[in-house]
Amino acid sequence: MSTEVKKSKSVVAPIRPPERIEAYISANAFWGLLISAIEVYKKETYGQLIGYRDQNGMFIIEHAIPHQTASRTHLSVRKNTRAQKRMESFLKNMPHLSVIGDFHSHTGWGDLKGVSQPSHTDISDMEPNTIYAILEVNDKKRSQAWDYTADGSLAGTADDYHFKINAYYLAGPHQNRVKRANIFCPYAIGFNAKLKAAAAAG
Repeated sequence: MSTEVKKSKSVVAPIRPPERIEAYISANAFWGLLISAIEVYKKETYGQLIGYRDQNGMFIIEHAIPHQTASRTHLSVRKNTRAQKRMESFLKNMPHLSVIGDFHSHTGWGDLKGVSQPSHTDISDMEPNTIYAILEVNDKKRSQAWDYTADGSLAGTADDYHFKINAYYLAGPHQNRVKRANIFCPYAIGFNAKLKAAAAAG
């Protein structure tokens, strides 16, 4: 006598890739991004993002290292390919340090305001499984507490500057579609509380 066993439907939803990749920015990387942009303000900065990608696909950005040898103008920046290869070769031999992407800034110049969207050149230089941060840097018009924006970026003011940080990556079956990552930087959000506490104490 045979017994028919009915298979029950699984109640566990299939694992799907996130609609948007997240990029975590550490305190060190946060300050590295801002300071490198201010150092050459009115010209564009360029550098590499050091970190790793966790089991959930999040990019963990631990350090932002500027390229001192990059050629800069008010509207563009060009990396020194030989210097970049030396850095990448060096980092390959360092444990727990990997290049996971790069960053550069778009600054205001004359009547033009810096924007954090990638240019056609930026997009053509993108590679799969890599994160690209773009800093929009402009003169501060008014103070703005650091916070996440509706489009997934991070924005706020420090000293005389207004910053907006966006991150991008290639998505899709063929890794040929540019998507914006969600920025996650608890340090920057907590920075507001630190400033208020310092002002109250002073």
